[in-house]
Amino acid sequence: MEDLNGDSKLDLVIANSDDNNISVLFANSDPTDLELTAVTENVEAGSEIATFTTTDPDQNDKHTYSFVAGAGDTDNNAFIIDGDKLKIKSDATKSSYKVRVRTTDLAGLSFDKELDVKIDGFGSTTNTQITTIFQLVNITQNIFIVDSKVKGKKGKLSLKIKNNNAKEVNELCVFAVDDDEGKINGIAPGAEGYTKVALERSKVIFSSIAKLPKGFKNEDLKNILEFESGTKLRFYLVSNSTTQAVLSGKTSLSSVVFSSATNNSTQEEGFSLNFQDFVVTVQATGEEASLGTGLQGKSQGELIDLRSVTQSVTAEFAVNREASYNNFVGFYQVADENGGIDTNGDGKADILVGQAGYAEAAVRGRVAGVDLAVDNQGTANYTGTFGPNSLFAPFIIVDGKPDAILKGDGNKKVYFSFLGANSDKVDHIRLLGNNTFGFEDLPNGGDKDYNDVIVQVKLSVSATV
Repeated sequence: MEDLNGDSKLDLVIANSDDNNISVLFANSDPTDLELTAVTENVEAGSEIATFTTTDPDQNDKHTYSFVAGAGDTDNNAFIIDGDKLKIKSDATKSSYKVRVRTTDLAGLSFDKELDVKIDGFGSTTNTQITTIFQLVNITQNIFIVDSKVKGKKGKLSLKIKNNNAKEVNELCVFAVDDDEGKINGIAPGAEGYTKVALERSKVIFSSIAKLPKGFKNEDLKNILEFESGTKLRFYLVSNSTTQAVLSGKTSLSSVVFSSATNNSTQEEGFSLNFQDFVVTVQATGEEASLGTGLQGKSQGELIDLRSVTQSVTAEFAVNREASYNNFVGFYQVADENGGIDTNGDGKADILVGQAGYAEAAVRGRVAGVDLAVDNQGTANYTGTFGPNSLFAPFIIVDGKPDAILKGDGNKKVYFSFLGANSDKVDHIRLLGNNTFGFEDLPNGGDKDYNDVIVQVKLSVSATV
């Protein structure tokens, strides 16, 4: 007996006296490594997402694979093993999984390994490389398609302000088109009526303010949008106004600037929109949209939507200010998306937007403990609680407190997200990002800077006791 193949194990040599031949029985060796390699881009329930490969000194050996308990077995139950294939049981719910797998050869020798299964494309290990779930594809020079490779899941976009040297407040919006040419209901880009139909089906992403209060940073804003997979998108900017103002005829159609080949540039992980002094980066993401943003982006949708939440929600507020007035910001519960207020607890709107007593009812029914104010050029932080299964809207009291409104002081103005509730019927609250609201405290829009008070809200479902 001696080691004939260099594996540090003794091999058996047998001489056959009948035919002068020699037989060699090599000692079986343990597998030494285990890896995963990608085989498909699909990440839907029951699909094969990877193949196991074993490293074994015995080149012609065969192997079986199984899950085992131990370090790294966190997500074993999320998968099944079929031969040498790894299959996911149901649609992916996260971008990274951990499994512990054993490879066993024909002689029963085995090797165990903890494997990281990453399926979001944002950084793979040497163990696994599976394609990204979410993609943003440039199908023409100004139309993009957002895609999810998980069946039934929505595609997601992350948008960030890269540079803003504009002197006015601009509104960035996105809308879906019907084909690769950008047509809407058969109307081609540039044709009569195109701007109107585009704006009617658009969604506000955010407004960019020109003059930032101290302590407020654009790069801190989160803007995650969701779309049905396969949606074709185009973007536009409304200069120094809003989509709502254009559709109502208060602002000219010439204020609308559509994205085009001249103001788009493709980058490795997405693309950027360049509108002269305003640049935004756009890329696909696996990050979840913020809690409460379900209605944000719709007309008069500066709301916090918690109607699908069954537990109380903790709210962390960051408040900034660029204004001479000592303003007060609060939130009140509304019965529906139209802003009606339920005063008797039956779940139906009793006072509608624009009706007498609306302002008093809103202020009287405000969320207790959420009394937001801050010194000029200062930053203040607050914590409050929103109830479940509810919809909340912000309001601003100009240079005053709630008591003044409840006592009927007609000299104090209150402004809301709903234009019909404002005495001047002008927009006083703009969406600056997910759960981030900018307020204008002067009548008729004043200087339209929307930085008089800025409120950022971070929401999380309260822990159960």
